[in-house]
Amino acid sequence: MKRTITAVFIAAAALCACTGPAAEERAALIPQPCEIDYQAGFFTMPEGLEIAVASRELAPQAGYLTEALAKYTDASISEGTSGDVVLAIDPAMETEEYTLDVRRSGIRISGGSCRGVVNGIATLRQLLPAGAGGKAEVPCVKVSDRPAFGWRGAMLDVSRHFFDKGEIFRMLDQMAVLKLNKFHWHLTDDQGWRIEIKKYPDLTEKGGWRHFNKHDRICMERAEQQLNDDYLIPEKNLRINGADTLYGGFYTQEDIREVVSYAAARGIDVIPEIDMPGHFLQAIEYYPQMTCFKPETWTSEAFSSPLCLGKDEVLEFCEDIWKEVFALFPYKYVHIGGDEVNMTNWNRCPLCQARMKKEGLADGHALQAWFTHRMQEFFEANGKSMIGWDELLQGEVTPSTTIMWWRPWMPDSVNEATALGCDVILCPQSWFYFSLEEDSGSLERTSNYDMLPDSLSAAQKQHVLGVQGNVWAERVPSWSRAEYMFYPRLLIVAEKGWCEPGTVSFESLRPRLYRYCERLDEEGINYRIPSLENFHEFCVFTDSISSTVTCPLPNAVLRYTLDGSIPVKESPVYTGPITFYDDAVLTVRAFHQDGRTGDWVRICYDKCGYASPVEVDRTESGLQAEWYFKRFPGCDAVGGMAPSGSCTVDSVQFPQQAKGRRATGIIFRGYFRAPEDGIYTFALASNDGSLLRIDNRLVIDNDGEHTLLEKTGQAALSAGLHPLELRYFDYNGGRVDLCLVDGDGNRIPLDGDWFCHDME
Repeated sequence: MKRTITAVFIAAAALCACTGPAAEERAALIPQPCEIDYQAGFFTMPEGLEIAVASRELAPQAGYLTEALAKYTDASISEGTSGDVVLAIDPAMETEEYTLDVRRSGIRISGGSCRGVVNGIATLRQLLPAGAGGKAEVPCVKVSDRPAFGWRGAMLDVSRHFFDKGEIFRMLDQMAVLKLNKFHWHLTDDQGWRIEIKKYPDLTEKGGWRHFNKHDRICMERAEQQLNDDYLIPEKNLRINGADTLYGGFYTQEDIREVVSYAAARGIDVIPEIDMPGHFLQAIEYYPQMTCFKPETWTSEAFSSPLCLGKDEVLEFCEDIWKEVFALFPYKYVHIGGDEVNMTNWNRCPLCQARMKKEGLADGHALQAWFTHRMQEFFEANGKSMIGWDELLQGEVTPSTTIMWWRPWMPDSVNEATALGCDVILCPQSWFYFSLEEDSGSLERTSNYDMLPDSLSAAQKQHVLGVQGNVWAERVPSWSRAEYMFYPRLLIVAEKGWCEPGTVSFESLRPRLYRYCERLDEEGINYRIPSLENFHEFCVFTDSISSTVTCPLPNAVLRYTLDGSIPVKESPVYTGPITFYDDAVLTVRAFHQDGRTGDWVRICYDKCGYASPVEVDRTESGLQAEWYFKRFPGCDAVGGMAPSGSCTVDSVQFPQQAKGRRATGIIFRGYFRAPEDGIYTFALASNDGSLLRIDNRLVIDNDGEHTLLEKTGQAALSAGLHPLELRYFDYNGGRVDLCLVDGDGNRIPLDGDWFCHDME
């Protein structure tokens, strides 16, 4: 019997040795390689590791690998094909394709170019333990891998709040680990000019610094209100100028060269954005002759004044700036911005009107298109290709223009651009603007985003270059906060950009994403703990109720309060259900193990009876919807004027008749038909704000300007009709949905059978 058991044990051990580590012991690789085959055994890092480069052009990549392995071993570099790690170029491979072969005797990384080798290094880094170092083992494995898309990017806005060179290095290093290959650097905007231009020194000497503005004040208020130091303004970015304290910073041209070199070694192109002709206030303030009239600041209704396109000196000014930019960035692409231009001045400026008349231009969009074409000719004469935001499609564009699509409320932009022969980069706001607030569905929505919809022809799909995640820094003052906004959603960008469309889903990615968060912890990278789950923001009960909130990340610490205050790291730990017998407010906040703060949820428990129905004489199916073409600060402000239109709708959706305007408020009114006595759970998703009231009681508060967010709430209703009012306002979103949620969390659509309204 003993011999039989021993034989079985030996056979099992041999099987494990052949197949490598068990699945649960394998590293969480993001993005998932195309082909990976685990072998028996491990390569153990020696104390002195030799990195051999088969060709001299790989020297920068070898230097990068030496830095990456520094916590595990003291590495040296030699030329040749014999070493513990060998880096080689295989011209038979595609540019970013690579193979990684890890054996007990050593490691070999081959790539179609230096970029391919960098991608192999990225996988090697993820196979290594993420801890502090010491003796490290790499599982024996064979990987054959290549990307689906050539553009896998991240954008950082450094104008609204500034991030220094070291912080940019940190970002580039993490991008390299994830095989992200495009760093879009938003260097200028109304709030700051961050790149040195020697011909116009005041752009940075003065335009790189400013008094505290509303963005700074919002951040400081949030730091206090939310008990979160990530919102504090870093003192290193402050400068005392006489009696004034100024905020800012900028990159010298030498700084730029260092960043570009650092990125190049990691296989990353740096794409500068100099936004023009709008979003140019900080430059115009110190070179006021470049605008039509006296510079104007932002208002609640309009963006800042643009450049005066009627002046030839403005064209020369722009070309002078770009000449210095071209010399700093050796890559194909540069980004001109071109978004959100306030054209009011052009319509009343004699010089702009004269330009329009001379060039036969019908309106401001045509004038901007003329300017864009003029700059594009200049770019192409200097060997550069232009990228612009999708507003460029409002004027004529040439096929050589690359469009960056960010406005989901302009859904035809990708189809239009690719039909014209333009390349497109995808970063639609609702999915890939990572500076916007998240909800429990954000990770899944981003994971399941359709990169190549069937509405595009095969030829059009070839023009989709890839995908990008963006962080705008109005409310991101510190590097810790920037990391918090990027992660873990940037992991999804890496997966979406690398893997073939149709192979990425949240179900397949979620386990690896949560495990990768452990690596982020080990490497000291701040990230948002994924949203708490299994709760409704407003719960009703008739006798007693127990809390159900959970966290999908096992190593997070939940703390709670019952007095309405925000939990701090000294608050009691939430370990499981709390039973309530009367009205209560439970606030739960997620913390990292080291005490770093996360988001919180506030759950209101309301003890009540079933609301009585109302009696109505005559009704018609559906809800009445009234809309108002105006920008509203919040849902309760909607109305107060004659409606711009009205109609009857079968469900809570943005009425087709109300579309086409940037700012809209809508009020839906009628009755909800409860088929039986019960507690009904509603889910309200909107972009921007929405409020749901039933029987004049607030059920869901999803108010405020935000991207697509869903919140849930409950109402205890007797069978019959119950007055319903849903208020919604839109500024750039254009989406509102109301549905029921069953006991298993499934969404049940609400159609005309559930709603009615008074018959007129």
